Amino acid sequence: MPTKPDAKVLLSGDMTVNPGTWVRQVLATGRKAYGKYANVALEKWTFQQMIDVWSEITGKKGVFVETTIDAWTKLWGPAGNELGLQFKFGEMCDPWEENEEFITPEELGIDRNEVAGFRGTIEGLKHLF
Repeated sequence: MPTKPDAKVLLSGDMTVNPGTWVRQVLATGRKAYGKYANVALEKWTFQQMIDVWSEITGKKGVFVETTIDAWTKLWGPAGNELGLQFKFGEMCDPWEENEEFITPEELGIDRNEVAGFRGTIEGLKHLF
């Protein structure tokens, strides 16, 4: 990937479940949530953490391989270039940093046990690997 193994990314977990939980809670929260951003995520992990947990769950060896944006673009075309640029931007700053424009999962009343994080998502998909 065209990024560092210790670069962090926000994880949304199981996208067949989690977005509905956020929508339900935004609607239930009402005015307090109006005009705010809500990240559909509870975790911010490094790419290395993700490959390590994936390997642990699947029992398969995974290795993070860093490459250049040029090589990634040759492999994936314009979409790969865009993704590579997003990864580089994420290395320079925390584009997911929450400020007063955001409403937190806690403020929305989201129970962490109700949503699936990265580990739960990979465990649910393990049969595909």
